[in-house]
Amino acid sequence: MIARKHRKGSHVKRKILIIFITVTVLTAAFFEIRLKPIAASVAKTQAQTLATVLINQSVTDVLTEMNITDEQLDTITRTADGAVTSISGNTVLTNKLKSAITLRVQESIINVRGYRVEVPLGTIIGGELINGRGTGIPIYVSLSGTVESDFISEFESGGVNQTIHKLSVEVKAKITIIMPLSTAETEVKTTVPVSENIIVGSVPSGMIMRD
Repeated sequence: MIARKHRKGSHVKRKILIIFITVTVLTAAFFEIRLKPIAASVAKTQAQTLATVLINQSVTDVLTEMNITDEQLDTITRTADGAVTSISGNTVLTNKLKSAITLRVQESIINVRGYRVEVPLGTIIGGELINGRGTGIPIYVSLSGTVESDFISEFESGGVNQTIHKLSVEVKAKITIIMPLSTAETEVKTTVPVSENIIVGSVPSGMIMRD
């Protein structure tokens, strides 16, 4: 009789254990299925923000280190009476600057390792009432990618007999976000001002790209 009760108790325990394991596995599978796309979306948004900050900081650092002035980037040719006949960029210097910026941004992105991204528990579970709420589940990501940069030259009217020449660098970064469960890709494009040169004197209208 006692042996029969013991066997019955063991059978109940095995059932409870099986149910517990099943629930645990299903819960883990649910969170993994939900977590992957949500984590990728959150990581993309935060990676874009971080990359923009890194790009701006990299451009600022390179300009400071190279100590380039606005006048060095523009070559202005005038007639004897002071009229502007041509404005040309310093190709050698701008190419050097572009290479330095591209390399610095690339290094900054690659150096992002173990960046903490938090996904709210309520967002994983789903539902409008709890979306964005609850304890943040930390996910640590790393970044890699490729970077391209190019210069944009614009002319604006600066008032009577004045023209402003603005030079900006446009940086494009294709970023791969490496996460524990998966990877995601995103792209960041931002434009950072490099120089602003006020040109005093009449400038031929054909040279003004934007008024």
